[in-house]
Amino acid sequence: MKVTLRLKILLVVSLMLTSLILFSFVTLKEIQMQTNSQLHLVSDIEHKIDLMSSELWLLQQYHDEDALAQARVAHEELNALLDEGQFSHNSKNTIVANLVRMNANIGALLDLSQKDLDSQFRHGITSPSGMLSARYNMTIQSMNEDLGKLERLAIKDSELSQRKILYAVVILLIIGSAVVLILTLLTLKSFSTNLNALSLGIKDLTKGNLNSRIEVKDTDELSVLAQQFNLMKRSLEETTVKKEQLQQEVERQTKELQQQREEFQHLANHDSLTRLYSRGAFEEQMETAIARCSRTNQSAALLFIDLDRFKVINDSYGHAAGDAVLIKIAQKLLQTVRSSDITARIGGDEFVIWLEPIENATQVITVIHKLTEELALPIQYQDIALSVNASIGVSFFPIDAIELSSLLKVADDNMYKAKEAEGTTFQLTNKAAVGVSGAKRA
Repeated sequence: MKVTLRLKILLVVSLMLTSLILFSFVTLKEIQMQTNSQLHLVSDIEHKIDLMSSELWLLQQYHDEDALAQARVAHEELNALLDEGQFSHNSKNTIVANLVRMNANIGALLDLSQKDLDSQFRHGITSPSGMLSARYNMTIQSMNEDLGKLERLAIKDSELSQRKILYAVVILLIIGSAVVLILTLLTLKSFSTNLNALSLGIKDLTKGNLNSRIEVKDTDELSVLAQQFNLMKRSLEETTVKKEQLQQEVERQTKELQQQREEFQHLANHDSLTRLYSRGAFEEQMETAIARCSRTNQSAALLFIDLDRFKVINDSYGHAAGDAVLIKIAQKLLQTVRSSDITARIGGDEFVIWLEPIENATQVITVIHKLTEELALPIQYQDIALSVNASIGVSFFPIDAIELSSLLKVADDNMYKAKEAEGTTFQLTNKAAVGVSGAKRA
């Protein structure tokens, strides 16, 4: 049997048991209310009989007209209550019929008492008054006895009905609980067996054992799951390569990915032609360098280099010649400056160099002279000697600026000034050039 079917049966049985309990509560409540109603009616009848008995006693003792009238009122009210007293049990209705008959006898006796009052009053047990008194007492006593029987029957019938309902509910609860218990035990056994088998299968799978299979003995959902698990292991066994081959393949691919990552990272940070820092990587390096100089109170210089006559070479000999010139220029820049300095290509024929640390402008000018001398040497391309010049603008940290954008602007402006001034290869700002002889012109 499937687990879902068992759970549905458990749900139905639980709902039936709950409904049975609610129904029993409602039925017991109705029986209790019916019994209370009957007992209240018996109590009212008993009260009226007692009231009528008191009035009859007054009538017998004092032959009072008023007592006779009150006795008639009590007799009529008792008669009305007895007319309402319809019970479900035949024995009760028989008792009520006797009470109605005896109440009718009392009515007849009351008529005789009225005649006795109108006649000459005589004492004695054999007198009409004595005979009426005896009949009254016997009737009232019989009515009280029947009323007691009626009360006992009402209580007994209530107890019997409640007992029947309780027995039926207990029997049905026992049967329903047994069904729930059996289904629960079967479901628990199925869960325990199949889950243990699945756990063992998963442990074997984690150890790499693809040959083992889960033994399936049932047809429930967990058994179907175990069958699917066996099919999965069979599929893995058929398609999975050996562990050593898989590990080698993973290592090989990991190594290739690492190499590709390093290459991509290098390409992202370096110019693809000259292998110098790209503009983005240069800006990242400069942020760190400027922060370091600010922290250590060191000075630095930024060289902005623009090649002269480079467009002529491109137009005259082609882009391949221009690329060869740029590659050679980059090599010369790297060979001239220190390895700790930062060199980057930020445009077509524009380069920047960050010199850190420096002591004064004279030290920077010395580096510039080396650069211009190196750049002035002809560059051999195939069988052609190509010559280029460079215009260099310089900005100093922190004299000219303390931010990268401002340093680049100052160096760029100085580069254009050097390009416009005839015979000038580099240009400094006036603040930085103070005290440096020949600082504006090479």
